[in-house]
Amino acid sequence: MHSTALKTALAALATALLIFLLYRYADRPLAEAAFALRDTAWHSMAKSLSLAADHLFFTFLIAAGLVVGALDGLQNGLTARSRHVLHFCLSVACAMLIGDALKEVFGRARPPLLFTKGIYGFFPMAGDYLHYSFPSGHTLRIFSAMTALGLILPRLRWPALGVALVVGASRVLALKHYPSDVLFGAFIGITAAVWAWRLLYPYGRERR
Repeated sequence: MHSTALKTALAALATALLIFLLYRYADRPLAEAAFALRDTAWHSMAKSLSLAADHLFFTFLIAAGLVVGALDGLQNGLTARSRHVLHFCLSVACAMLIGDALKEVFGRARPPLLFTKGIYGFFPMAGDYLHYSFPSGHTLRIFSAMTALGLILPRLRWPALGVALVVGASRVLALKHYPSDVLFGAFIGITAAVWAWRLLYPYGRERR
């Protein structure tokens, strides 16, 4: 557990530094590049890819998973199967709750405000959708889900990570987020899944 805490702290510091650099030097130029593609197939494709991490879909998925996992656990005991289902649900649910709280706290203006009103930056507790850019909710959902899947099925780890990266990048092309929003969302999603795994498997994966 101490090793996981140390790795998380180091990852958090590295992520914070990268977020600062992106915010200062890359977020606006990359958002402007995405804006130049707004009437192209790239923009349409990005909006379609984003649906893979839709909030409503994941809410129903978590609810269904918790019911299935609980019923399986009650009927058969806490088996590896029920643990895996509960791990997936716990990972995504925690990431979503943390992300929703941080969006409110940071109040970062979304890219459309930059192009329509010249607004860029953070406005804590602004309390509206156009100031919920940081972190990216779609990104933290897909990264928590894909990281959980990779921990449950190690042979799918890299393909799952690839899916998460594509969906995260699509949020920038769709003009919904800046790259630093996506990076922070990825960090939250990965961290939630790793800590959920440590909670359910404190001594490592159990043998089936």
